[in-house]
Amino acid sequence: MTNEEEKQLYYVNLNPISMDTISPVRVNDGQLIEYEIEATLSEREDLEHLLHEVQAHDVELGNLISFRHFDDTEGDADKNEYQRGLNDVFDELYKLGTEETKAKIKEIHLINDDM
Repeated sequence: MTNEEEKQLYYVNLNPISMDTISPVRVNDGQLIEYEIEATLSEREDLEHLLHEVQAHDVELGNLISFRHFDDTEGDADKNEYQRGLNDVFDELYKLGTEETKAKIKEIHLINDDM
């Protein structure tokens, strides 16, 4: 097994400011919910890309909210797109998650029923 195929432990928090950061070190901040995952290098990179996309969409959503009176339908579509992206993040966290992470996600009902 090469280093790229070897699974490592990583910690993911969904803080909107640094959502796309996946750390090999637990933060241990009582304010954050961290999700522990086991991922190969390529799985980690894929998840980072997904997190970055969702975070970028969240920033766009924040900008749209300030212009709500112009176009509610566009704001609603953007919110729906953001939520779909966040659902994809939780699906991926569940797939890569340790047993503790899977239990945490099940507890807050954040996985699709078809998983």
